[in-house]
Amino acid sequence: MAGTAVLTEPSFRESPVWERTIVYTFASGDDAEVKYALPMNGILQKIVVKCGSCASANPTATVAIDDNADNEIWIVAALAESTSYKYSVSEPFAGVIDIGVLPSTDPLSAYIVTVYLRGI
Repeated sequence: MAGTAVLTEPSFRESPVWERTIVYTFASGDDAEVKYALPMNGILQKIVVKCGSCASANPTATVAIDDNADNEIWIVAALAESTSYKYSVSEPFAGVIDIGVLPSTDPLSAYIVTVYLRGI
């Protein structure tokens, strides 16, 4: 089974301040990067990553953001399970960006990584 990524709220096109929540779900055997293509027209200011717990293994996660020309704009690696991380950025985007999550190893059980993006 392949990992999945789901946007959990509607697009708020009329709001000057926005938040997007993307939930990545990995199961036993999922050790490949999962990308979510997110239409973006604004300035990304905050990234929050919550790595869930994993019962059978101790995977870390790598989170990367690529712009619409497939240039890697932001990356962070070795995010431990059961931990939250907060990052301040100032990145303007126009077009579709890819937010990818890669577990370091097969999680052997359910493993959830949630990425919150906030901006204007």
